[in-house]
Amino acid sequence: MAIPGKNADLIRRLKLYGFGFLLGLLVVSFIYKGKGCKLPGSIKLEELSLQKLEYTLHGECRMKCRNISEGDVKQLFKSGKVNYDKSEVHGKPCPTYAVEGKTASGKELRVVIADCDTISRVVTAIDLKMENDSCECQ
Repeated sequence: MAIPGKNADLIRRLKLYGFGFLLGLLVVSFIYKGKGCKLPGSIKLEELSLQKLEYTLHGECRMKCRNISEGDVKQLFKSGKVNYDKSEVHGKPCPTYAVEGKTASGKELRVVIADCDTISRVVTAIDLKMENDSCECQ
């Protein structure tokens, strides 16, 4: 046997709760409109791309030997992904990140970048499709 006053009170509370919940959803959707969720790899890649870009002697030698241009490296910052399995995020003196991706010309590259304070240093560059590597870089 239900008491009429108790059911009416429950329905009224559910309506108020629903109204508050919808109002909260509207406020949250308005605040975060157009903002997406970023993964840690994309945040790190964006951070690396905004820093000054330098090339080590070894990196320049590998790029020249494997026909990888500076434009290819910069393109990886936009379309590549950080491969944390090949990265040393706790490396000393600078952590290194392996950025992999495909360029517009169809090259599949891995570029290892050292994150040294405000400088991104290209340590080495690898063409993942290249089977024979005859580079003799120090």
